[in-house]
Amino acid sequence: MTNWINHYYRALFPGKVERGGKYLHRLIWVGCLSVCIPILVAGLLYYQFAMERTKELIIDESKSSLSLTKDRAERILQGIEKESLQLAAEPVINDVFSNRIVDKPLVWHLELMNKITLAKNANDFINEIYFFSSQESLVLTNQYGAVDLHEFKYKTDVEQLMADKNPLRWVYLPDSQPNGFITFFRRLPVATAASSHGILAFQIDAKGIMRFFPDDTNLLINGKELIFVSYPHQLTQSGKTTAANAVNPEDMPVLKKISEANSSIDSFYYTGADGKEAHYSYVKSLFGRTYVSVIPQELITERLVWIRVITLLSLAFFIILAVIFTYFSTKRAYSPIDQLIKHSKSLGAGRVQTNENEFDYIRACLDYLSKETQQLGSYMDKIQPTLRERCLQQLINGDYVLSNTLIQDCETYGLTVKSNYVIMVVEVENVLRETRFLPGDQPIIAFAVSNVIQELMDKNPDLKGYVFPYQGKGIALLQWDHDAEQSKLPDRTIEFAQTVCDSLKSYLSFEASVGIGRCYSHIADVPVSYKEAEVALQYRIYQDTASVLYIEDLENSKTRAIFRYPRDLEGAIVDSLSKGELKQAEQSLERFTKALQTSQSVNFIHQSYSVLLSAIITSLEKQGGNILDILEHNLFGQLESKQTSRDIIDWFTEVLFPLHKKLTEDSLNDTGQTAIWQVCQYIREHCTEDLSLVYCADLVGMSPSYVSRLFKKEMGINFLEFVVECKVEEAKRLLLETDQSISEIASIIGYSERNLTRVFQRNIQMTPGMFRTAYR
Repeated sequence: MTNWINHYYRALFPGKVERGGKYLHRLIWVGCLSVCIPILVAGLLYYQFAMERTKELIIDESKSSLSLTKDRAERILQGIEKESLQLAAEPVINDVFSNRIVDKPLVWHLELMNKITLAKNANDFINEIYFFSSQESLVLTNQYGAVDLHEFKYKTDVEQLMADKNPLRWVYLPDSQPNGFITFFRRLPVATAASSHGILAFQIDAKGIMRFFPDDTNLLINGKELIFVSYPHQLTQSGKTTAANAVNPEDMPVLKKISEANSSIDSFYYTGADGKEAHYSYVKSLFGRTYVSVIPQELITERLVWIRVITLLSLAFFIILAVIFTYFSTKRAYSPIDQLIKHSKSLGAGRVQTNENEFDYIRACLDYLSKETQQLGSYMDKIQPTLRERCLQQLINGDYVLSNTLIQDCETYGLTVKSNYVIMVVEVENVLRETRFLPGDQPIIAFAVSNVIQELMDKNPDLKGYVFPYQGKGIALLQWDHDAEQSKLPDRTIEFAQTVCDSLKSYLSFEASVGIGRCYSHIADVPVSYKEAEVALQYRIYQDTASVLYIEDLENSKTRAIFRYPRDLEGAIVDSLSKGELKQAEQSLERFTKALQTSQSVNFIHQSYSVLLSAIITSLEKQGGNILDILEHNLFGQLESKQTSRDIIDWFTEVLFPLHKKLTEDSLNDTGQTAIWQVCQYIREHCTEDLSLVYCADLVGMSPSYVSRLFKKEMGINFLEFVVECKVEEAKRLLLETDQSISEIASIIGYSERNLTRVFQRNIQMTPGMFRTAYR
């Protein structure tokens, strides 16, 4: 896909192909994937959470609507049932079944019809109320009065109700159902037993009741049970289910399942015969009515469309924003590489083959630089120092034993024998710490330093002499006329040396130190001045703030003070290393260095560091380190090569201290566990004796402090706590296995009875007597 995009990118922008490479495209793609994948995952999680939450809200709304439907229906239906019960309990009806109206039937008919009319007018949902008994063939109704059964409009309904054995129930009847009526009838008499019986029927307008329910509510009858179903997608094809289009609940498995359920309230998902899933919630009342709320899955899905849209739009927005941000941030991060490659191409035009892949091009540039470096090295090997430089190198090295040979060579190479000479040695600091140099680059550094000194000397007409590299340092042999005033020469040399240091720092970013020897009037004394300059550089071990060191000033400033080796700081360093506290050891080393610098003695300081190194090696050997492994690192040789106090401190903190920690940990892993096991075994076997940490440390050949730290690390408790535990265990054994008194047992393990009681209470929360009583 990346190649495809690159292809069209080149086709659209042919002039911008070189503006980016494969690595840039790869960075952009990786960055886009890195931000898009978390956004997609977060979007999916949010989508799932929002979907579930919204489904719960929809279901909760359905349940709330179901509760309102139930309350409303119960008020209406219970009102009708109450009217029916009150009318059925009227004395005038009881008189019929008690045979007390034989002589006055018309009066009774009139009175009952008045009662029926009042009951009908009290409730708007009642269409008609009629009464019929087996004693006569008349039907008493509020609309038609007294009508013969055979002439009554709902004759079939009356006959069906008379045949019904249920005391009361709601029912759809064959004559009234087509007209949209549902009938609630009550079998009479209500409470008394009689040879005859009758019915009291309330004919209810189903549509009138359903007007008070949601538009999606359907009314069904299942035996004695009324079922109100709220279903947005209708159960029937003709809208509401009323008397005219009633559905048989037996044909609907889900309603049958609800009817047979034991719980009065519940909800579940169910897949109908049409294969569509819906969520069903139902509530059963105490009066045999069931209220069902149905939410089709399609409706839930439709209501969740907005979540999908918002989620997709949000994801698209954040992904686009992330891609744009990633693109520009990647371009910004890639800018240094792009600038480097452009600069390399401008410098290496025609010499390094251009490659679309940045890494291949950088590799080609490095190969070219390596080749050029090799050629430069070969060239440097060919152009060996000139004969004059050879002569000067031999001179400062002290190779001229006979003065005649020296004078002869001076005449040959144009060197003045009698003149004022001063040697200036320039050494670059921290060469190995500079990551831009390799260990073998010191000759190149010395060559660069010599060039800088020569350029500065050419800019100062009052200075003349010779500059050459020697042993990785820049050497300047400054020369003045024989009649020059020598008292002013050191100041001029120091001034020039400071200029050299500033120039090296400014142009080459080198931190350099300059050692200056004394001025001598004969060329044969130049080696002496060189040695003095080298000695002056050694004073950096305590003069670490000065970059120019003149031997005369250094020796005149020395004081003859009584100084003692800082043995306490040495002990602090060794102790910190033994504890593994490297930061504390570094702080103690800084104080150790400051204490040594007050001595103002180069040899004393060097020897003191060697003594410190010996103490650290001895401590390491006592802790189980192998002396051969320790000395294998040539530690004294490394220390001797360090010339400044900062170099020495860095060597201790970066090389010696980590090495000490590593060797200590290796020794601890090999011998520490065995030694602690031996100490523990000895304590268990001699717990009745007087045990000490010093004695146990001698048993394993280690120092007490080291054994104490090792014991704490391996056992989790200190030495004294373990001894107390062993003594307590021995006391427990004696209490359980012997009849000795508590004072005798305390004496055996080396405690007084009072101390034994205190130890028992602290360790096992009971006295020895209580322990013996509880466990013996």
